Amino acid sequence: MNVLHQVITAEPVDDKRVRVSFENGVQGLFDCSSYMTDRYWDSLNNPSIFHQVRVECGTLCWPNDIDIDPEEVWEFCTPQ
Repeated sequence: MNVLHQVITAEPVDDKRVRVSFENGVQGLFDCSSYMTDRYWDSLNNPSIFHQVRVECGTLCWPNDIDIDPEEVWEFCTPQ
């Protein structure tokens, strides 16, 4: 059975990366730049929107109904 890791904190590091921590204590950096080329996530290219990152129900969220699944964040996060 796969364990689903939930994001518990998120802090923007610059205009493309978010420092995250998970419920199991693991911390890392998640690079959003590959998402920011897609039309759905395009508004994240605006630094004032990107820096509004928050956590809702274990998921990274931004204004305009933008979110990134915690499983993706876990898989592509660089441990710190």
